[in-house]
Amino acid sequence: MFANNIFQGEKWGGVLKKLIGIVVIAGVIFILLHSTSKTALRFHLLFMGYPKEALITEISDNKIDNRNDKKELATLNAETYTLSKPPFEKDTETELDTFLVRKIGFLYFAEYYSLF
Repeated sequence: MFANNIFQGEKWGGVLKKLIGIVVIAGVIFILLHSTSKTALRFHLLFMGYPKEALITEISDNKIDNRNDKKELATLNAETYTLSKPPFEKDTETELDTFLVRKIGFLYFAEYYSLF
C-alpha cells in the first residue's frame, strides 16, 4: 500500500514520468545508431573521437577480407568494411582503415579489425 501511495503524489509521479521518458528516448537513440552496419560504424568512429571521419568518409565492403575470412566471419555473423578517408591514430602510428561489424540480433556493433 505504501508503494502505491508514494508514486501517486504529484512530485513522484512527475519524476517517474520524466525518468521513463528519458530511458525511452535513450533506448530509441541507441537502436537508431545501431540499426544498420554503416550507422553503427559511423557511431563507433564518433565514439572513438574521430567526428570528422565519421561524417565525411565513405564506407565500402572489404571484399578481400570478407572472401578470405569467410568462415571466421560467418561464425561471428560479421562483415568487414574499409574507409575511404580513415582516421590516423597517433599512438600506434597506423591508419584505422578496416572495421569489423557484427550483427547481434537486429543490432549492429563495430570494432577495429586488424590483421595482427
